[in-house]
Amino acid sequence: MTSGSVSCEEGTDSNMPVDMNRKLLQIGDVYALQEKETGKWFAFQIVNLGQENAVYVDLDYWSEQEPTQGDLKSMDHLRLNHHLWNNTVHYCWAPYEQFPVSAKLIGNIDIRPIDECKCHGNWPDGSQQKWTESWNELPEEQVRAFKVALARKDETVIIAGKEVKKCLYGVFDDTLSLLSDFSELDKLPGLGRIVTNKEYPQMIPFLERRHLIRELIWNDCKLKDVDLSCTHLEELEISGKDIEIIRLPARTKIITLKGKLSPKLKIISPNDGYFMTLRVEMQDDFLPDVGLSRLTTLVLKHIRNFSLKTVTSRFSDLFWLGLAGKPGYIRDVDEITKLHDLETLTLNDLFGFSADEFPQPESLPELKRLWLESIPSDAAKAIKKRYKSNVHDMHVLKPRSDEWLHENLNNPLRHWDGNEFISKSKYSKSLALWKETRRRLLEAVAFSDAYIPSIDRIVIDYVEGFNKLDSRSQFIETEEREDIINAFIQILDEAGICKERNSIMQLIDDNRNW
Repeated sequence: MTSGSVSCEEGTDSNMPVDMNRKLLQIGDVYALQEKETGKWFAFQIVNLGQENAVYVDLDYWSEQEPTQGDLKSMDHLRLNHHLWNNTVHYCWAPYEQFPVSAKLIGNIDIRPIDECKCHGNWPDGSQQKWTESWNELPEEQVRAFKVALARKDETVIIAGKEVKKCLYGVFDDTLSLLSDFSELDKLPGLGRIVTNKEYPQMIPFLERRHLIRELIWNDCKLKDVDLSCTHLEELEISGKDIEIIRLPARTKIITLKGKLSPKLKIISPNDGYFMTLRVEMQDDFLPDVGLSRLTTLVLKHIRNFSLKTVTSRFSDLFWLGLAGKPGYIRDVDEITKLHDLETLTLNDLFGFSADEFPQPESLPELKRLWLESIPSDAAKAIKKRYKSNVHDMHVLKPRSDEWLHENLNNPLRHWDGNEFISKSKYSKSLALWKETRRRLLEAVAFSDAYIPSIDRIVIDYVEGFNKLDSRSQFIETEEREDIINAFIQILDEAGICKERNSIMQLIDDNRNW
């Protein structure tokens, strides 16, 4: 142990000033922590010290047993080979003020050379060691074929009569629907994602034997019982109003539910949701009781008017809670105090609560990150002051007045207001264009029950308006393009136009320059 280094034992004040943590850390120090999900110990070494941050490197220690000084001699840099990594040493700048207080100093050893560190992030949590262990358990032949395909990026194969790159990551229905035998996809060792709107009898058995396919996006699934328990999926995005049971493997860490959901829906996971993220794009503020009583991360979007009692009564073990409105209102915000293990809370486009109703810092002892965007201005100001010295990471952006909320309740472009990449003038003109389009289209359908040709003119004027706005100084990228289209769909929803949507979308696509 280097002279003057001090162990940062559990129970130390989590809000130690930067200069105190800077003095505690010494180059060459090796610290150990327990990974939360598995309880296994991992280690990292301090290899450089800066003004506000230190550089650590992950070590290859991974054990049920806490390391001792005797283990130091056998420790080496952890070399990452999982997923897209290729025998890479992982090191990173991390802030002194966020140094994990439960880290235990094992000792000090000579550092091994590393390249200049250009990565900035957080202190390690054992995920790299965990992923390395998981990756090493995969079938060797599939891993080898995956790596070869990535190394030979220009190599092609014929799939369903089409020439595609052997390293292709995702396949869609345009390919899947042409397959007579899913084993043809074995020509694609780099395949990692399947996106479909259909049911294929061969798909799930195929997923069960392909260990490196990590994502499935399944839209409008018609099955009642979706059994994916023997697959190796890490992420699932699914919609289907008839689904009553979703069975997942232990490997699945993220599940996203979209569209109308059955009130009978249950999600069965070997870990009962522990270290799993559930994302729900809600309709009509409906959140089915899906089970997952040990769920640790919950993200709810499209909230209109929602009570947090629904969350706290079902998911008491949350580490992370993310809530986003349309915009919308949340009730019973004081219920958050029941989430004793909560480390991260994010609120976006949500109203209906005051600073007095929002929990006091002492009621959320584990809270480390508080991200608030587009919430009541009075509450934002008071909460920011109250939590300033109680969390490591806090962002309070775009506080909103009552007047703003009244003006923007149904404004689909409201999040452009205050966007650093969209000027105030561009936002104002875009909103004016949307409002005028809405007025014209609603007036058009009010005088006729049938689709009328004048609507095509309204569509073209809308698109050309954004063409003009984008022509002088481009600001419409992928996200903005989706916003513009979704904003028009909102008008179609309000007007009750359904049958002609495909032709309208084609008209938009034919006339846009963005």
